[in-house]
Amino acid sequence: MNNKKLVAEILSNIGGKGNIANAAHCMTRLRITLKDQTLAKPDELKKIDGVLGVVKGENQIQIVIGTSVGNVYKDLLEVTGLKEEAAIDENPDGMDIKSTKDSLKNSKGSFLTGFFETIAGIFNPIVPALAGAGLVRAILTIAVVMGLNNKGNTYFVINTIANGIFVFLPFLLAVSAAKQFKMSQYVALTICAAMLSSNWAKLITEGTTAFSFMSIPFTVVNYSSSVLPIIFAVWFASYVEKYVDKVIPGALKIIFVPALTMLIATPVILITIGPAMTFVGLKLAAAVTILFEKGGILAGLIYGGVYSSMVVLGIHHGMVPVLIQGITTSGFNYISPTSGSANMAQAGAAFGVWLKAKNPKTKTIAASATIAAVTGVTEPAIYGVNFRFKKPFYAAAIGGACGGAFASFFALKAYAMGGPSFLNFAMFIGENPSNMWLVMVGFAIAFAVATILTIVFGFDESL
Repeated sequence: MNNKKLVAEILSNIGGKGNIANAAHCMTRLRITLKDQTLAKPDELKKIDGVLGVVKGENQIQIVIGTSVGNVYKDLLEVTGLKEEAAIDENPDGMDIKSTKDSLKNSKGSFLTGFFETIAGIFNPIVPALAGAGLVRAILTIAVVMGLNNKGNTYFVINTIANGIFVFLPFLLAVSAAKQFKMSQYVALTICAAMLSSNWAKLITEGTTAFSFMSIPFTVVNYSSSVLPIIFAVWFASYVEKYVDKVIPGALKIIFVPALTMLIATPVILITIGPAMTFVGLKLAAAVTILFEKGGILAGLIYGGVYSSMVVLGIHHGMVPVLIQGITTSGFNYISPTSGSANMAQAGAAFGVWLKAKNPKTKTIAASATIAAVTGVTEPAIYGVNFRFKKPFYAAAIGGACGGAFASFFALKAYAMGGPSFLNFAMFIGENPSNMWLVMVGFAIAFAVATILTIVFGFDESL
Protein backbone atom coordinates (compact mmCIF):
# COMPACT_ATOMS: atom_id res chain seq x y z
CA MET A 1 0.00 0.00 0.00
CA ASN A 2 1.12 3.57 -0.72
CA ASN A 3 2.49 5.16 2.46
CA LYS A 4 0.25 8.24 2.19
CA LYS A 5 -2.82 6.02 1.87
CA LEU A 6 -1.63 3.96 4.84
CA VAL A 7 -1.21 7.13 6.91
CA ALA A 8 -4.69 8.32 5.90
CA GLU A 9 -6.26 5.03 7.05
CA ILE A 10 -4.34 5.13 10.32
CA LEU A 11 -5.47 8.70 11.01
CA SER A 12 -9.10 7.82 10.31
CA ASN A 13 -8.93 5.14 13.01
CA ILE A 14 -7.20 7.16 15.74
CA GLY A 15 -9.48 10.19 15.77
CA GLY A 16 -7.74 12.20 13.06
CA LYS A 17 -4.59 14.29 13.17
CA GLY A 18 -6.18 16.64 15.71
CA ASN A 19 -6.17 13.81 18.25
CA ILE A 20 -2.38 13.35 18.11
CA ALA A 21 -0.40 14.94 20.93
CA ASN A 22 2.97 13.77 19.60
CA ALA A 23 4.41 11.02 17.45
CA ALA A 24 7.70 9.15 17.25
CA HIS A 25 8.93 5.83 15.98
CA CYS A 26 11.38 3.10 16.89
CA MET A 27 12.81 0.42 14.62
CA THR A 28 9.46 -1.07 13.60
CA ARG A 29 6.66 0.85 15.35
CA LEU A 30 4.88 4.17 15.10
CA ARG A 31 4.47 5.44 18.67
CA ILE A 32 1.59 7.89 18.77
CA THR A 33 0.48 9.65 21.95
CA LEU A 34 -3.22 10.49 21.73
CA LYS A 35 -5.15 13.26 23.42
CA ASP A 36 -8.25 11.06 23.65
CA GLN A 37 -7.49 7.33 23.69
CA THR A 38 -11.18 6.40 23.37
CA LEU A 39 -11.18 7.58 19.75
CA ALA A 40 -8.66 4.91 18.75
CA LYS A 41 -9.97 1.75 17.07
CA PRO A 42 -7.32 -0.96 17.53
CA ASP A 43 -9.38 -3.67 15.86
CA GLU A 44 -9.85 -1.54 12.74
CA LEU A 45 -6.17 -0.58 12.72
CA LYS A 46 -5.18 -4.25 12.70
CA LYS A 47 -7.21 -4.78 9.52
CA ILE A 48 -5.28 -2.15 7.55
CA ASP A 49 -3.01 -3.57 4.88
CA GLY A 50 0.50 -2.65 6.00
CA VAL A 51 -0.21 -2.73 9.75
CA LEU A 52 1.34 -5.81 11.37
CA GLY A 53 -0.02 -5.27 14.86
CA VAL A 54 -1.23 -2.79 17.46
CA VAL A 55 -0.21 -2.32 21.09
CA LYS A 56 -2.53 -0.07 23.10
CA GLY A 57 -1.32 1.67 26.25
CA GLU A 58 -2.98 4.19 28.56
CA ASN A 59 -2.35 7.22 26.35
CA GLN A 60 -0.04 5.87 23.67
CA ILE A 61 -0.85 3.55 20.80
CA GLN A 62 1.97 1.66 19.09
CA ILE A 63 1.33 0.62 15.48
CA VAL A 64 3.69 -2.05 14.19
CA ILE A 65 4.69 -1.28 10.60
CA GLY A 66 7.98 -3.12 10.17
CA THR A 67 11.32 -1.93 8.85
CA SER A 68 9.67 0.64 6.54
CA VAL A 69 8.35 2.56 9.55
CA GLY A 70 10.80 5.45 8.97
CA ASN A 71 9.25 6.31 5.61
CA VAL A 72 5.71 5.99 6.98
CA TYR A 73 6.67 8.26 9.87
CA LYS A 74 7.98 10.93 7.48
CA ASP A 75 4.67 10.88 5.60
CA LEU A 76 2.76 11.05 8.90
CA LEU A 77 4.68 14.18 9.88
CA GLU A 78 4.09 15.68 6.44
CA VAL A 79 0.34 15.03 6.58
CA THR A 80 -0.16 16.13 10.19
CA GLY A 81 2.34 18.98 10.35
CA LEU A 82 3.78 17.55 13.58
CA LYS A 83 7.43 17.80 14.49
CA GLU A 84 9.42 14.89 15.81
CA GLU A 85 8.77 14.42 19.54
CA ALA A 86 6.51 17.49 19.58
CA ALA A 87 6.01 18.68 23.15
CA ILE A 88 2.59 18.85 24.79
CA ASP A 89 1.17 22.16 25.98
CA GLU A 90 4.42 24.12 25.67
CA ASN A 91 4.64 27.66 26.94
CA PRO A 92 5.11 30.45 24.37
CA ASP A 93 8.92 30.47 24.41
CA GLY A 94 9.06 26.75 23.64
CA MET A 95 10.61 25.73 26.99
CA ASP A 96 8.78 22.79 28.56
CA ILE A 97 8.69 23.75 32.24
CA LYS A 98 6.81 20.71 33.54
CA SER A 99 8.65 18.27 35.75
CA THR A 100 10.05 15.16 34.19
CA LYS A 101 7.70 13.00 36.21
CA ASP A 102 4.64 14.91 35.06
CA SER A 103 5.92 14.82 31.49
CA LEU A 104 6.26 11.05 31.65
CA LYS A 105 2.80 10.58 33.09
CA ASN A 106 1.00 13.01 30.81
CA SER A 107 2.70 12.31 27.50
CA LYS A 108 3.65 8.65 27.83
CA GLY A 109 0.84 7.07 29.82
CA SER A 110 1.26 5.30 33.16
CA PHE A 111 4.45 5.77 35.14
CA LEU A 112 5.61 2.22 34.37
CA THR A 113 4.98 2.72 30.67
CA GLY A 114 6.78 6.04 30.88
CA PHE A 115 9.76 4.42 32.56
CA PHE A 116 10.29 1.89 29.78
CA GLU A 117 9.61 4.50 27.09
CA THR A 118 12.25 6.71 28.70
CA ILE A 119 14.79 3.88 28.77
CA ALA A 120 14.05 3.17 25.10
CA GLY A 121 14.31 6.87 24.23
CA ILE A 122 17.74 7.14 25.85
CA PHE A 123 19.34 3.99 24.49
CA ASN A 124 17.74 3.39 21.07
CA PRO A 125 19.60 6.28 19.35
CA ILE A 126 23.03 5.02 20.47
CA VAL A 127 22.52 1.28 19.93
CA PRO A 128 23.56 1.43 16.22
CA ALA A 129 26.86 3.07 17.19
CA LEU A 130 27.43 0.46 19.91
CA ALA A 131 26.57 -2.35 17.50
CA GLY A 132 28.90 -0.91 14.84
CA ALA A 133 31.78 -0.63 17.30
CA GLY A 134 31.08 -4.17 18.45
CA LEU A 135 31.28 -5.42 14.89
CA VAL A 136 34.62 -3.64 14.39
CA ARG A 137 35.88 -5.31 17.56
CA ALA A 138 34.71 -8.72 16.32
CA ILE A 139 36.34 -8.23 12.91
CA LEU A 140 39.57 -7.27 14.68
CA THR A 141 39.42 -10.49 16.70
CA ILE A 142 39.00 -12.50 13.48
CA ALA A 143 41.92 -10.63 11.92
CA VAL A 144 44.17 -11.53 14.86
CA VAL A 145 43.18 -15.20 14.55
CA MET A 146 44.10 -14.98 10.86
CA GLY A 147 47.52 -13.56 11.62
CA LEU A 148 47.28 -9.82 12.29
CA ASN A 149 49.96 -8.71 14.76
CA ASN A 150 48.16 -7.63 17.94
CA LYS A 151 51.22 -5.58 18.95
CA GLY A 152 51.43 -3.60 15.73
CA ASN A 153 50.23 -0.12 14.83
CA THR A 154 47.35 -1.32 12.62
CA TYR A 155 45.88 -3.31 15.47
CA PHE A 156 46.38 -0.38 17.85
CA VAL A 157 44.49 2.07 15.60
CA ILE A 158 41.56 -0.23 14.86
CA ASN A 159 41.31 -1.27 18.51
CA THR A 160 41.19 2.40 19.49
CA ILE A 161 38.35 2.97 17.01
CA ALA A 162 36.41 -0.02 18.36
CA ASN A 163 36.83 0.88 22.03
CA GLY A 164 36.41 4.66 21.78
CA ILE A 165 32.63 4.58 22.17
CA PHE A 166 32.84 2.47 25.32
CA VAL A 167 35.39 4.79 26.93
CA PHE A 168 33.35 7.90 26.17
CA LEU A 169 29.91 6.28 26.39
CA PRO A 170 28.76 8.76 29.08
CA PHE A 171 28.92 11.62 26.55
CA LEU A 172 26.56 9.81 24.17
CA LEU A 173 24.24 9.00 27.06
CA ALA A 174 24.37 12.62 28.24
CA VAL A 175 23.11 13.89 24.87
CA SER A 176 20.41 11.24 24.60
CA ALA A 177 19.27 11.61 28.22
CA ALA A 178 19.20 15.41 27.98
CA LYS A 179 16.86 15.17 25.00
CA GLN A 180 14.66 12.71 26.88
CA PHE A 181 14.55 14.78 30.08
CA LYS A 182 14.18 18.05 28.17
CA MET A 183 17.24 19.94 29.34
CA SER A 184 20.05 21.71 27.51
CA GLN A 185 22.22 19.08 25.83
CA TYR A 186 25.30 21.27 26.09
CA VAL A 187 24.87 21.81 29.82
CA ALA A 188 24.43 18.06 30.23
CA LEU A 189 27.63 17.49 28.25
CA THR A 190 29.46 20.03 30.42
CA ILE A 191 28.38 18.21 33.58
CA CYS A 192 29.45 14.93 31.99
CA ALA A 193 32.84 16.46 31.13
CA ALA A 194 33.28 17.50 34.77
CA MET A 195 32.51 13.93 35.87
CA LEU A 196 35.03 12.48 33.38
CA SER A 197 37.72 15.12 33.95
CA SER A 198 41.29 13.88 33.78
CA ASN A 199 41.75 15.44 37.24
CA TRP A 200 39.81 12.56 38.80
CA ALA A 201 41.70 10.00 36.73
CA LYS A 202 44.98 11.52 37.93
CA LEU A 203 43.87 11.29 41.57
CA ILE A 204 42.89 7.65 41.12
CA THR A 205 46.24 6.89 39.47
CA GLU A 206 47.98 8.47 42.46
CA GLY A 207 45.98 6.23 44.79
CA THR A 208 43.49 8.85 46.02
CA THR A 209 40.02 7.34 46.47
CA ALA A 210 38.45 9.97 48.73
CA PHE A 211 38.07 13.71 48.25
CA SER A 212 35.93 16.49 49.70
CA PHE A 213 33.92 19.51 48.62
CA MET A 214 33.19 22.22 51.22
CA SER A 215 34.30 19.68 53.85
CA ILE A 216 31.81 17.10 52.55
CA PRO A 217 33.67 13.85 51.76
CA PHE A 218 32.95 11.76 48.69
CA THR A 219 34.39 8.81 46.80
CA VAL A 220 36.48 9.52 43.70
CA VAL A 221 35.10 7.45 40.83
CA ASN A 222 36.28 6.84 37.28
CA TYR A 223 33.09 7.39 35.28
CA SER A 224 34.61 6.29 31.97
CA SER A 225 32.34 3.65 30.36
CA SER A 226 29.69 4.15 33.06
CA VAL A 227 25.97 3.93 32.31
CA LEU A 228 23.66 4.57 35.26
CA PRO A 229 25.62 7.45 36.87
CA ILE A 230 25.32 9.73 33.85
CA ILE A 231 21.64 8.93 33.23
CA PHE A 232 20.67 9.77 36.80
CA ALA A 233 23.03 12.76 36.77
CA VAL A 234 21.23 14.28 33.78
CA TRP A 235 17.84 13.38 35.27
CA PHE A 236 18.72 15.29 38.45
CA ALA A 237 20.30 18.18 36.55
CA SER A 238 17.13 18.55 34.46
CA TYR A 239 15.16 19.29 37.64
CA VAL A 240 17.76 21.82 38.75
CA GLU A 241 17.74 23.53 35.35
CA LYS A 242 13.93 23.78 35.29
CA TYR A 243 13.84 25.25 38.80
CA VAL A 244 16.61 27.75 38.09
CA ASP A 245 14.91 28.73 34.84
CA LYS A 246 11.78 29.63 36.80
CA VAL A 247 13.50 31.97 39.25
CA ILE A 248 16.02 33.75 36.99
CA PRO A 249 14.69 36.82 35.12
CA GLY A 250 14.44 36.51 31.34
CA ALA A 251 17.35 38.80 30.45
CA LEU A 252 19.77 36.85 32.66
CA LYS A 253 18.71 33.32 31.69
CA ILE A 254 21.27 32.77 28.95
CA ILE A 255 24.21 33.04 31.39
CA PHE A 256 22.88 32.28 34.86
CA VAL A 257 20.69 29.25 34.11
CA PRO A 258 23.55 27.10 32.76
CA ALA A 259 26.05 28.45 35.32
CA LEU A 260 23.82 27.80 38.33
CA THR A 261 22.70 24.43 36.97
CA MET A 262 26.31 23.29 36.73
CA LEU A 263 27.33 24.74 40.10
CA ILE A 264 24.36 23.22 41.94
CA ALA A 265 23.98 19.88 40.17
CA THR A 266 27.59 18.79 39.62
CA PRO A 267 28.78 18.76 43.28
CA VAL A 268 25.60 16.90 44.32
CA ILE A 269 26.21 14.37 41.55
CA LEU A 270 29.88 13.88 42.48
CA ILE A 271 29.08 13.50 46.19
CA THR A 272 25.93 11.34 46.06
CA ILE A 273 24.38 10.29 42.74
CA GLY A 274 27.57 9.29 40.92
CA PRO A 275 29.05 6.96 43.57
CA ALA A 276 25.62 5.52 44.46
CA MET A 277 24.71 4.71 40.86
CA THR A 278 28.18 3.30 40.20
CA PHE A 279 27.62 0.90 43.11
CA VAL A 280 24.13 -0.02 41.85
CA GLY A 281 25.37 -0.58 38.30
CA LEU A 282 28.20 -2.85 39.40
CA LYS A 283 25.91 -4.86 41.68
CA LEU A 284 23.26 -5.15 38.95
CA ALA A 285 25.78 -6.47 36.42
CA ALA A 286 27.19 -8.83 39.04
CA ALA A 287 23.71 -10.10 39.97
CA VAL A 288 22.85 -10.93 36.35
CA THR A 289 26.22 -12.62 35.90
CA ILE A 290 25.68 -14.73 39.02
CA LEU A 291 22.13 -15.59 37.89
CA PHE A 292 23.37 -17.05 34.61
CA GLU A 293 26.53 -18.60 36.07
CA LYS A 294 24.79 -20.24 39.03
CA GLY A 295 21.25 -20.61 37.67
CA GLY A 296 22.35 -22.99 34.96
CA ILE A 297 19.68 -24.24 32.58
CA LEU A 298 16.86 -22.69 34.63
CA ALA A 299 18.04 -19.10 34.05
CA GLY A 300 18.11 -19.45 30.27
CA LEU A 301 14.95 -21.56 30.22
CA ILE A 302 12.91 -18.87 31.96
CA TYR A 303 14.43 -15.83 30.23
CA GLY A 304 14.35 -17.43 26.79
CA GLY A 305 10.72 -18.40 27.33
CA VAL A 306 9.45 -15.02 28.51
CA TYR A 307 11.61 -12.67 26.42
CA SER A 308 9.16 -12.46 23.51
CA SER A 309 6.38 -11.58 25.94
CA MET A 310 8.63 -8.80 27.25
CA VAL A 311 8.90 -7.52 23.66
CA VAL A 312 5.09 -7.56 23.33
CA LEU A 313 4.79 -5.50 26.53
CA GLY A 314 7.64 -3.22 25.46
CA ILE A 315 9.59 -3.85 28.67
CA HIS A 316 12.58 -5.51 26.97
CA HIS A 317 14.08 -2.01 26.65
CA GLY A 318 14.66 -2.12 30.39
CA MET A 319 17.38 -4.73 29.86
CA VAL A 320 19.52 -2.50 27.62
CA PRO A 321 21.32 -0.76 30.52
CA VAL A 322 22.09 -4.19 31.98
CA LEU A 323 23.54 -5.38 28.67
CA ILE A 324 25.72 -2.30 28.26
CA GLN A 325 26.80 -2.37 31.92
CA GLY A 326 27.87 -6.00 31.53
CA ILE A 327 29.94 -5.29 28.41
CA THR A 328 31.58 -2.15 29.81
CA THR A 329 32.28 -3.82 33.18
CA SER A 330 33.18 -7.40 32.23
CA GLY A 331 33.61 -7.24 28.46
CA PHE A 332 30.61 -9.52 27.83
CA ASN A 333 27.04 -10.33 28.82
CA TYR A 334 25.20 -13.63 29.24
CA ILE A 335 21.80 -12.30 28.19
CA SER A 336 22.10 -11.78 24.42
CA PRO A 337 22.61 -15.48 23.52
CA THR A 338 19.37 -16.22 25.39
CA SER A 339 17.34 -13.32 24.01
CA GLY A 340 18.74 -14.19 20.58
CA SER A 341 17.35 -17.70 20.98
CA ALA A 342 13.92 -16.17 21.63
CA ASN A 343 14.31 -14.05 18.49
CA MET A 344 15.24 -17.06 16.36
CA ALA A 345 12.32 -19.01 17.84
CA GLN A 346 9.99 -16.28 16.56
CA ALA A 347 11.62 -16.69 13.14
CA GLY A 348 11.12 -20.45 13.37
CA ALA A 349 7.45 -20.10 14.30
CA ALA A 350 6.86 -17.72 11.39
CA PHE A 351 8.66 -20.21 9.14
CA GLY A 352 6.33 -22.94 10.42
CA VAL A 353 3.34 -20.76 9.55
CA TRP A 354 4.77 -20.29 6.04
CA LEU A 355 5.15 -24.06 5.63
CA LYS A 356 1.68 -24.93 6.91
CA ALA A 357 -0.46 -21.99 5.75
CA LYS A 358 -2.74 -22.40 2.76
CA ASN A 359 -3.71 -18.75 2.26
CA PRO A 360 -1.26 -17.11 -0.21
CA LYS A 361 -1.40 -13.77 1.67
CA THR A 362 -0.58 -15.51 4.95
CA LYS A 363 2.34 -17.27 3.26
CA THR A 364 3.68 -14.00 1.88
CA ILE A 365 3.48 -12.22 5.24
CA ALA A 366 5.03 -15.19 7.07
CA ALA A 367 7.89 -15.45 4.57
CA SER A 368 8.85 -11.77 4.87
CA ALA A 369 8.45 -11.92 8.66
CA THR A 370 10.74 -14.95 8.81
CA ILE A 371 13.46 -13.17 6.85
CA ALA A 372 13.20 -10.07 9.06
CA ALA A 373 13.28 -12.14 12.27
CA VAL A 374 16.36 -14.10 11.13
CA THR A 375 18.16 -10.75 10.89
CA GLY A 376 17.05 -9.83 14.43
CA VAL A 377 13.94 -7.70 13.70
CA THR A 378 11.19 -9.80 15.27
CA GLU A 379 8.23 -7.42 15.48
CA PRO A 380 6.81 -8.37 12.05
CA ALA A 381 6.94 -12.05 13.04
CA ILE A 382 5.51 -11.44 16.50
CA TYR A 383 2.69 -9.05 15.64
CA GLY A 384 2.03 -9.88 12.01
CA VAL A 385 2.08 -13.67 12.33
CA ASN A 386 2.75 -15.48 15.59
CA PHE A 387 0.84 -13.40 18.12
CA ARG A 388 -2.03 -13.05 15.67
CA PHE A 389 -2.46 -16.84 15.35
CA LYS A 390 -1.69 -17.44 19.07
CA LYS A 391 -0.39 -21.04 18.90
CA PRO A 392 2.75 -20.15 16.91
CA PHE A 393 3.58 -17.61 19.61
CA TYR A 394 3.37 -20.33 22.26
CA ALA A 395 5.53 -22.55 20.06
CA ALA A 396 8.08 -19.73 19.82
CA ALA A 397 8.08 -19.34 23.61
CA ILE A 398 8.91 -23.03 24.01
CA GLY A 399 11.58 -22.81 21.30
CA GLY A 400 13.09 -19.75 22.97
CA ALA A 401 13.14 -21.57 26.31
CA CYS A 402 14.96 -24.55 24.75
CA GLY A 403 17.54 -22.36 23.02
CA GLY A 404 17.94 -20.26 26.17
CA ALA A 405 18.49 -23.35 28.31
CA PHE A 406 21.21 -24.48 25.90
CA ALA A 407 22.86 -21.06 26.02
CA SER A 408 22.87 -20.84 29.81
CA PHE A 409 24.04 -24.45 30.23
CA PHE A 410 27.20 -23.64 28.25
CA ALA A 411 27.44 -20.11 29.78
CA LEU A 412 27.53 -18.56 26.31
CA LYS A 413 28.45 -14.89 25.99
CA ALA A 414 28.01 -11.84 23.77
CA TYR A 415 30.96 -9.49 23.46
CA ALA A 416 29.23 -6.61 21.69
CA MET A 417 25.88 -4.86 21.43
CA GLY A 418 23.50 -5.55 18.57
CA GLY A 419 20.39 -7.45 17.58
CA PRO A 420 21.32 -11.07 18.37
CA SER A 421 20.62 -13.21 15.30
CA PHE A 422 22.16 -15.60 12.80
CA LEU A 423 23.20 -12.59 10.73
CA ASN A 424 24.93 -10.80 13.60
CA PHE A 425 27.15 -13.74 14.56
CA ALA A 426 30.21 -11.51 14.97
CA MET A 427 28.98 -10.14 18.30
CA PHE A 428 29.58 -13.59 19.83
CA ILE A 429 33.23 -13.87 18.80
CA GLY A 430 35.54 -13.70 21.82
CA GLU A 431 38.45 -15.42 23.49
CA ASN A 432 36.72 -18.82 23.29
CA PRO A 433 36.56 -19.88 19.59
CA SER A 434 33.70 -22.31 20.25
CA ASN A 435 31.45 -19.65 21.82
CA MET A 436 30.11 -18.33 18.52
CA TRP A 437 29.46 -21.80 17.09
CA LEU A 438 27.63 -22.91 20.22
CA VAL A 439 25.48 -19.76 20.12
CA MET A 440 24.55 -20.60 16.52
CA VAL A 441 23.64 -24.13 17.64
CA GLY A 442 21.41 -22.68 20.36
CA PHE A 443 19.74 -20.42 17.79
CA ALA A 444 19.23 -23.42 15.47
CA ILE A 445 17.65 -25.40 18.31
CA ALA A 446 15.24 -22.56 19.09
CA PHE A 447 14.37 -22.13 15.40
CA ALA A 448 13.81 -25.86 14.79
CA VAL A 449 11.75 -26.47 17.94
CA ALA A 450 9.48 -23.50 17.18
CA THR A 451 9.05 -24.56 13.56
CA ILE A 452 8.18 -28.17 14.43
CA LEU A 453 5.78 -27.22 17.24
CA THR A 454 4.01 -24.68 15.02
CA ILE A 455 3.39 -27.39 12.43
CA VAL A 456 2.30 -29.88 15.11
CA PHE A 457 0.06 -27.44 17.04
CA GLY A 458 -1.41 -25.93 13.90
CA PHE A 459 -3.30 -22.62 13.88
CA ASP A 460 -6.55 -21.07 12.70
CA GLU A 461 -5.88 -19.02 9.56
CA SER A 462 -9.24 -17.26 9.90
CA LEU A 463 -8.01 -15.27 12.91
